[in-house]
Amino acid sequence: MLKKIKLISLLILSILFFSTNKSYANLNNVSCENPITNSKTNIVYGNNFAKEEMSPNIWLFFQKISLVNNNLNLISIDDDKPIRQWQINLVSGKATLTPMFDPSSNWLCLNIDRELKKLEEQYKSGAMSGYEFEVAKKKLLKK
Repeated sequence: MLKKIKLISLLILSILFFSTNKSYANLNNVSCENPITNSKTNIVYGNNFAKEEMSPNIWLFFQKISLVNNNLNLISIDDDKPIRQWQINLVSGKATLTPMFDPSSNWLCLNIDRELKKLEEQYKSGAMSGYEFEVAKKKLLKK
């Protein structure tokens, strides 16, 4: 009888383990900076998930997420009202942040991994010297 209970428990645990939602797979990350105030933030997003790091280890979650033609639109809602909205062009990096009580501001949001790959491609193709590559890479990683 004890063996049957162990077997059933193991079966249930296996089913739970393999059927868990893998919603955190294939997440993307953009690092954003306001060029006027030098404020910085990170945004992590996927098909049905997005959050913004407001300060270290404090995250704001977005309830409305849409990605159409490389334009990412994120809206956080409270009491059925938008409290924070990001509109990010993922190709150019140009972004607009619209908080509930403050004026809109322009930001630059870059996917660091994508930008590093572009730099490596330019270096490998000969469009950029090794020195130029290292300088650009350091500048990118500083952001």
